[in-house]
Amino acid sequence: MCNPKRPATHHTRVGPGHLKPGYFEPGYLKYALGILPVLILLPVGARGAGLDEAFAAMDKTAQQFKAVSTDIRRDVYTAVIDDHEKDMGTMKARREKSHDTAMLVELMNPVQKYIAVDGAQASVYTPKTKSAQQYDVKRGLVEEFLLLGFGAPSSEVKEHYDVTFIGAEKVGSEMTWHLLLVPKSAEVLKNLKKAELWIGQASGLPVQEKLYTSASGDYELINYSNVKLNPPLSDKDVKLSLPKGVTVEHPKL
Repeated sequence: MCNPKRPATHHTRVGPGHLKPGYFEPGYLKYALGILPVLILLPVGARGAGLDEAFAAMDKTAQQFKAVSTDIRRDVYTAVIDDHEKDMGTMKARREKSHDTAMLVELMNPVQKYIAVDGAQASVYTPKTKSAQQYDVKRGLVEEFLLLGFGAPSSEVKEHYDVTFIGAEKVGSEMTWHLLLVPKSAEVLKNLKKAELWIGQASGLPVQEKLYTSASGDYELINYSNVKLNPPLSDKDVKLSLPKGVTVEHPKL
């Protein structure tokens, strides 16, 4: 398992020993199981051309996609207390077969934590407490929600979301296509109001995404860097192996 440098971070606990849920944690896995007025003044033709270019790049990458590894930075914002919880880590995923991808995320704040999804099982392991929670989840969850934009063809994105082209923007040093996605499912809309996705023009892969999780203004901003397409990943890179002595719970979502 990877062990990136522990960053200086800021976080807020909600109740004794509990943290606000983030995109890769059980609270967000829960809304994913439900299935898991921003416009710039561009001419209609320009918006259509930009969206077509973004979809073409995503489709090209989707044809090649077998695996991905990336560093991640997260900023989870809670509007009611005006608080930002920030952390960083790594994400690795490997496609086992069509619509079935194994994924392992390691986060480093405030304690080391692993989040894994493999087939129809999701696991959250905290080494410090020697505890793990395992959940039964919808097969295909990783590709449909947790890897939004990574290896997904435009046809699948359009199947689950209404997509609007916002514009061409620079994120860091990379030019991107900025897309707005609104879930079509009423069940998903209860917990994911909309998502913004910045697709790299050179890579066809996400550079950044912003998930709006409540009507009150809560969101999660995720930045991806050092993204590698089709790195050689072994089972230990994408699958969670629990050491002896870990207490395993099986809560229901």
